[in-house]
Amino acid sequence: MKDEMVRTSGLRREYGEVVAVKDINFSVPRGAVMALVGPNGAGKSTLLKMLSAVLEPTRGTAVVNGVDINENPRGVHSSVGFLPDFFGLYEELTVAQYLEYFARAYGVPPARREKVISGTLGDVDLADKAGARVQALSRGMRQRLAIGRTLLHEPPLLLLDEPASGLDPESRHDLQKLFTRMAQAGKTLIVSSHILTELEDYCTHVAILREGSLVACGSLSEVRSLIVKKRKVRLRAAGGTEAALAQLRASGLKDAYAEAGSVFFEFSGDDEHLTGILKRLLDGGVKVLHFGEEGGGIQDTYLASLEKKI
Repeated sequence: MKDEMVRTSGLRREYGEVVAVKDINFSVPRGAVMALVGPNGAGKSTLLKMLSAVLEPTRGTAVVNGVDINENPRGVHSSVGFLPDFFGLYEELTVAQYLEYFARAYGVPPARREKVISGTLGDVDLADKAGARVQALSRGMRQRLAIGRTLLHEPPLLLLDEPASGLDPESRHDLQKLFTRMAQAGKTLIVSSHILTELEDYCTHVAILREGSLVACGSLSEVRSLIVKKRKVRLRAAGGTEAALAQLRASGLKDAYAEAGSVFFEFSGDDEHLTGILKRLLDGGVKVLHFGEEGGGIQDTYLASLEKKI
């Protein structure tokens, strides 16, 4: 389908008797930023390698930007920028020379290379490091340079395997900003990461893997509703908690409770139901200062998924 960047069909990879990826079926919309999460050994790296057409499936297939990974792997390569979890850098080259080398490898026409390299350096905030040797870069800069390498042939899809691994907080923040800019530029991203809280700011979708199987996949709200059966809400009201508690309990939320100046309750309804609860509070004279869900992000959804059978 035209609105899908990736669609897999029974995608499976075996290493001898070990099944790393088990017959996965999922899709990624164009323009999505998908968090690929799961414990070590869940199959995340193997899945990304198959989607980038650098690893052949045992069976099944995937269509990436309209190209089948089995029928035309070279065609897939032109649509994908792939950053593996372990990547090599040529230490003796300058940053510009490093990108020149990969621009040639990607087949960027000579007449466009200088412009493409200059633009890429700007995209990854390394414009002032063009003449620096790779060996002199900090770890965060090296990570951005490696990501820059994946951008040279202007692929619509980026597959990034643990891109923030080993980075300090400042470097991870810089990486977040880079991913946000790429998403705003229309790229589709699939990002594998263990740092789940930092995925919240820029991811729109999530796929959860466990033991090679797909536990859940979709938009954050879709996956949350599938896995998290009850939503937790916190509210603060002017004048204390008593009036709010009384209104909630009168509305049937008997388990509402007060803690540290706030009122908490759980419910299993939809957004319309939640809006109705807020309206009843306001109609009942409760002066609401804050009303919102607690948790419900990628990390909370992932932790809840650990209890889901596969």
